Parts: sequence; structure tokens; C-alpha cells
Amino acid sequence: MLLYNVRRKVNQGFTLIEMMVVVIIIGVIASIAVPNFLGLLNQSRVKDGLAQVEGAIKEAQRQAIRRGKTCKIKFVTETIDGKSRETINVVESTDTGETVAAGFYNGCLLERRILPVGVSLDLGGIEKITFTVKGNTDSDSDGIIRVSHPQTTTVKCLQIAGLLGNILTGDYDSGTTSCKVS
Repeated sequence: MLLYNVRRKVNQGFTLIEMMVVVIIIGVIASIAVPNFLGLLNQSRVKDGLAQVEGAIKEAQRQAIRRGKTCKIKFVTETIDGKSRETINVVESTDTGETVAAGFYNGCLLERRILPVGVSLDLGGIEKITFTVKGNTDSDSDGIIRVSHPQTTTVKCLQIAGLLGNILTGDYDSGTTSCKVS
């Protein structure tokens, strides 16, 4: 009887074909996942931008009531670190239409707000938002502020409604040009 003694070959690694298949699979998965990830990142930037706008407006309203003085804020596009960014600042007596007699609105915002990179605002004709000592707004402050990013279809909105200074946030409906409260 013959014993068939064959040495077994021990696997010492992966073949080139196996490695190429794995790299191709990872590439396909990455090409599918990266655009979705970037879309989620830009949607997050829009939501953060809306939160910044809402926070600044509510802070100015609270400060007007607390200080017993009129507070005004404005939206400005500035260049920061070589990039165009939307900011929210306090109206100063040196701004157009403001006089020294109108006063300086220092203290209406604890700090200027800088929106995330790429986030844009459509103010719908609102130049300044004014709050009286009771937290009410004037008729020039009423309207819808749209917050968007050019690389996503997500458009959020903030609506200042009525003389009481009610602030509503939600998703912007371009069909009815209204702010759907979420």
C-alpha cells in the first residue's frame, strides 16, 4: 500500500486579484457614500445657520426687554478668512439711516454671529430687525428669511409675524412662498 504523502501549501497572504477586487468594492461604496455624506453635511449647515439666525433674533428681543431700550440687528455679508460669509451684527449709529440721536445699540447681541461656510440668506426685503422695549417689532421687520446652501435642496425659513414679534421656523415651501412650521 502506497501512502500518498502530499505536502499541503500554507496560504501566506492575499493574491493580487483578491486585493484588486477589495479595492474596487471599497471604491464603489465610497463613490456612493461620499455624495450622500456631503449632502447631509450641507443640510446640517443649513440647520445650523437657521439656529444662528433664530438665536440672534431671540437674543436681541430678550435684550431689548431686559435693557428697556430699542435693539436693532442687521445681516451683513463679510469676507472672513478669504471666504464670503453671512454675519449678524448690531446696528450702529454710523449705519445708513441711523443717526447719533437714534443711539448706539451696543449690548443688543452679546457677540456677532457668523453663519457656516456656504450658507446664504434671502432676507425678503428685511434690512434691519428692530425690537422695542416690549419686544415688539415694527412693520419693516415682518417677513420671511430663507436659509439655504447651493449644494442642497434643503431650504429652511424663519418668519417674523405680527407686531408682537412672533418668530416661527420651519421648511420653506416655494410653491406657496410660505414657511411651513415643523
